[in-house]
Formats: sequence, C-alpha cells, structure tokens
Amino acid sequence: MSKGERTGNTQAPGPPTPSSGSRWAARARRVRNEAGLYLIRGAATAVGGAIVAYGTVWLHARG
Repeated sequence: MSKGERTGNTQAPGPPTPSSGSRWAARARRVRNEAGLYLIRGAATAVGGAIVAYGTVWLHARG
C-alpha cells in the first residue's frame, strides 16, 4: 500500500466547530446588519410620510 492511501481505520476530520466567541461575533454582526436595514426602512418611511403630508397641505392651501 502506498503512503497516500487510507486504510479505512482512520476517521476523516469533520468540519471545524466554531468557537463560542466567533459564534457570538457572527450573531452580533447579523443583528447589526438587520438593525441597519430596519433603520433605513424607518427613515425612508418617515421621509415618504413627510412628503405626502407636505403635498397634502400644499394642495389644500392652493385650493
């Protein structure tokens, strides 16, 4: 048997398990990204509401 062949008695190494610290870092990064999306959506909603309110007031003032 050549040196590079496996005999079948050894287990193949599995995927490395992430440490507790890296799991928390990944979770914090995901929460931060989601919070950013909610902040952008909220700002866009506020700007849209202000435009609609201003347009409504402007139309009533003209008419």
